[in-house]
Amino acid sequence: MQNIFQQFHEAYVQGSGPLLATTLSPIAPPDDPTHLKRLSENTSATSLSQDIRSGLSGVTGGELKLSKGERSAWVEVYAAFWKASGEIVSIQDRLGANWIALYEAWKDVANALIKGYSGGWFEAWTVPCLYVVGRYLRVFAIRADEAHNCTRELNFLAGEQDDAVASIGGNERLEDAARVINRVFTLCISDSATERELTSSRAPLEESRRWGLYYATNLLFKTYFKLNSVGLSKNILRALQASRVDMPPLEAFPKSHIVTFKYYVGVILFLDENYEKAEENLTDAFNLCQRDARRNREFVASPVGVRRLIFV
Repeated sequence: MQNIFQQFHEAYVQGSGPLLATTLSPIAPPDDPTHLKRLSENTSATSLSQDIRSGLSGVTGGELKLSKGERSAWVEVYAAFWKASGEIVSIQDRLGANWIALYEAWKDVANALIKGYSGGWFEAWTVPCLYVVGRYLRVFAIRADEAHNCTRELNFLAGEQDDAVASIGGNERLEDAARVINRVFTLCISDSATERELTSSRAPLEESRRWGLYYATNLLFKTYFKLNSVGLSKNILRALQASRVDMPPLEAFPKSHIVTFKYYVGVILFLDENYEKAEENLTDAFNLCQRDARRNREFVASPVGVRRLIFV
């Protein structure tokens, strides 16, 4: 786990949330494809917490001043990540593709992170960790539901399940993931932001968790659309509207967050038959897309085209 601790140290010295988030990625870097396998083999469950604590102390001694509570919170996060890494390696090595076990293990990573922020142990510049963990929570939930539904179908074909049950495709894990991601959204939107924070010259992610709000919002939109629960997205929009006074303007957020947000708002408005506002948001999303992002531009443009074909 030494590589993780070294990256942790560098991220803290630089105050780099994106670099810190790489330590929690479930995808091994291209130049180190055995990273997760080595990680899962470098310690054991009995010595895990002590090894992590020692590793954090080793790289932070003297230069970084982590409080006892902050160090303990990161120990909990990396212990959960180590366990999830073992599940990923089992799938990669074809030792049993247990996507449900991986989802549950990854949810433990998410819950440990949320606990760290709720306890006030993690500074706001570390918020990109929530991006990585939230994104893959959704991915693993979808894969777990697919695996579960496939098993249920096989059981039905074998005569072990009746037709009424087998015909229903469940989304139990994705619905559960939506609740966890909603907690991330709440963490971000409830973080108080003072005028000093909003006008500070420091990097945005060092100021307030609210700078992660639109990423969490977009994750919820994607999840609710996948669940065919678009109505729940409107609750999120109402919460954003109610908190807009204490937030920086949308234009101040990362462009990738804005594009995705504008796209989903446009689609929601389109479904509500508010075509003028829908076209406005979708056109904004299209214009903000990078010109070389052809697939994204085509994807965003499709609802605009439908609107113009029908009404122009």
